[in-house]
Amino acid sequence: STKATATSTPDSDDSNDNGDPEALSPQLRDQILKRCSDLHGSIMPMNEKLQGPLAKNSDKGTSLPFVFLVGNHSSGKSSFINFILGRDVQTAGVAPTDDYFTVVAPGPEDTDKDGPALIGDPDMGFSALRQFGPTLIHHTQLKVRAETNTPSFMMIDSPGMIDSPVSQAGMQQGYGDSGNSMDRGYDFQGVVRWFAERADVVLLFFDPDKPGTTGESLNDLLHSLSGMDHNLLIVLNKADQFKKIHDFARAYGSLCWNLSKVIPRKDLPRIFTMCLPNKTDGTDGTIGAGLQDLHQTRDDVVGEVMKAPKRRVDNIITHLNDSVHLLLMHAQISQDVQMKYSKLVWNNRVQELGSLTAGVGLSVLSFYASLPMEFTGGMTAVTVLGVGGMKWFNNSKLAEAENQLLTMEELSAAFQRTHTREISDADEFTASIWQRIRDNLQLSLKSAGMDSIAILVVITTIF
Repeated sequence: STKATATSTPDSDDSNDNGDPEALSPQLRDQILKRCSDLHGSIMPMNEKLQGPLAKNSDKGTSLPFVFLVGNHSSGKSSFINFILGRDVQTAGVAPTDDYFTVVAPGPEDTDKDGPALIGDPDMGFSALRQFGPTLIHHTQLKVRAETNTPSFMMIDSPGMIDSPVSQAGMQQGYGDSGNSMDRGYDFQGVVRWFAERADVVLLFFDPDKPGTTGESLNDLLHSLSGMDHNLLIVLNKADQFKKIHDFARAYGSLCWNLSKVIPRKDLPRIFTMCLPNKTDGTDGTIGAGLQDLHQTRDDVVGEVMKAPKRRVDNIITHLNDSVHLLLMHAQISQDVQMKYSKLVWNNRVQELGSLTAGVGLSVLSFYASLPMEFTGGMTAVTVLGVGGMKWFNNSKLAEAENQLLTMEELSAAFQRTHTREISDADEFTASIWQRIRDNLQLSLKSAGMDSIAILVVITTIF
């Protein structure tokens, strides 16, 4: 295994921070992290009451910063991890080599632990993965390795993304499908989202053979990695394998075309085109010969990876801000829908109460007017039957109204009512927040029922 050179891997020790005016002391860094954790924990009770969009234990971080790698199989994720670590840890190959989420952590000696031991260790910070079930637990593992280039952070490898035979046959296509695939026996998109939300750097790998054509990769980019622009790097690896510049142009264009389907922006993010060192590098006559920018780009990616510990504070603050906005929008739209529903309920109750009052008044009036008892009894019976029928009719119409209010069209209308100014300003951040919460919002409102929904805390107290 070729070790990352000193120029490629800026050392992660803090000795270089003395000249950096923005450098934080370890004590101040710990205070900031603890304060952010406390603030995040303070909004979790409200999230639970509202059945909000924040995942359970999302306020709990991992023991060390980490870099998360995801992408196609044979795209070079395992080789890149070995390159960064400076030793062979992961098995690399053209075919899928394993189907595990592998946590590679620094330690005093080499040890391996299975999934139950990793997730059962509260100090590691992965206990929340239990929510994805036993299949995932048995498809995770921990590798502790000594004498690596990464003594202050972890690397997490993921199973290579592939298309199932059903997808390849064209029966499971459509990148807009928000349904969670259970082809692996667990919610793969949900697990990727869980790791990505907590990662300090996320690397999404593509390779020349499958430049963005694997549906699972695009689905994960759309559903699991949305909102991760601040720490997501898109990498086209193995660029030295192209024999002709024409082949490179076609692969790069194909990747951009496919990414444009799932990234709703006119300008695509930067694609880091790189390659790893090999014995024939620069002498085999491929496009890699003489293209030093591939190596420079690799150094840029390595530099971002090595910044993972220093980015932990920024990412924790960003995660807290993101969580607050997600919960805030969930509460605002829930309140808007609840107010509209309550208005319908109030109007129905006023009608029923008015009919009941009128009927009782006529019955009392007929009694004091000494009208025949048959007339008085008839008025009472008509009142009871009329109010009962009205109540039944109103309840049936209310049920229809509830179903209508919880359609995605009505929820989108509620979003437009509560965020008129942001929409008029074309606020992309607000739009992305809405895209991320709308499915969970609809599900939580349907499961709770409109009658049991209550905004228990004034929205402004979220801050």
